[in-house]
Order: sequence, then C-alpha cells, then structure tokens
Amino acid sequence: MPEPDELQPDDLTIERTTELDLDVEELWTLISTPQGWSSWLVDETDLAVVPGSDGVALQDGTQRTVRIETVDEGRRVAFSWWDRDDPSSASFVRLDIVELPSGGSQLHISERFLGATARTTSSSIANEDLAWQVRFVSLWLLALHSTVLA
Repeated sequence: MPEPDELQPDDLTIERTTELDLDVEELWTLISTPQGWSSWLVDETDLAVVPGSDGVALQDGTQRTVRIETVDEGRRVAFSWWDRDDPSSASFVRLDIVELPSGGSQLHISERFLGATARTTSSSIANEDLAWQVRFVSLWLLALHSTVLA
C-alpha cells in the first residue's frame, strides 16, 4: 500500500465540508476518541486515536483495518483505512476542524482513494460518497441534540 503522503497519479481525492453547531472541543471529541468515532464515523471501534496505532473498525458489517497516521491536537486526525479482506481498497482520510468566527465549527473531510481503489468502478466511489452523507447526518443529529458523548 502506498504511503498516505505519497501522491500517486491514479489517486482520486474527494472533499466534503459541513458546518456544525458544536464548539471545537465537542467536535474534537467526536474525531479523536473511539467513543466519538462510534457515534458517527463507524458502527464500532476500540481503536486508540494516537499516531501509529492500528486497529479495526466495523462499518455496515465490514471490518476495516485502520492506521492512525497523524494527530494534531484539537485540529486534525489523519488515517488510512481499508477493507480488512482487500488491502487494495485503501483510502487516506483527513479530518480537519475549523473554528467559525460566528461560533460553532466546520469539519473538512478529505478522502484520497489510493491507487487501485481510485480505479474502481464509479459505483464503489458513489457508495462511499453515500456513506459520508450518512455520517454527516449523524453529526448534524449529534449537534442538534447536544449529545456529544455526555
């Protein structure tokens, strides 16, 4: 698998951004803890969100291997993940938090599909895009109900 910081000609990057009625600390909890991940990003994980850690996340019945690449306290988490049975399905995800001047926060997500994954069928990419839309809805509901891991 290529290193996440090595851009390859076949890579495909998709970016998404959403604004949330969560302060930066609340959003940080959601992207930097296993509990946070399980509330919106995946169905289940016990992964330690620290640089260099490896673990497994369960999402829609699929086990994904996850490797935390970088953590920039209060601002960014970057990781690689792939279907445990298909390492060629790897993508590199970066979650960036931006504090909004009017209050609240913004989450910018960049997902780079690495090599072979970027060459997969458009329906595979469309399915992953739909999964991110569902994740955003989960985030919005958390913000609406102010239930950030209370």
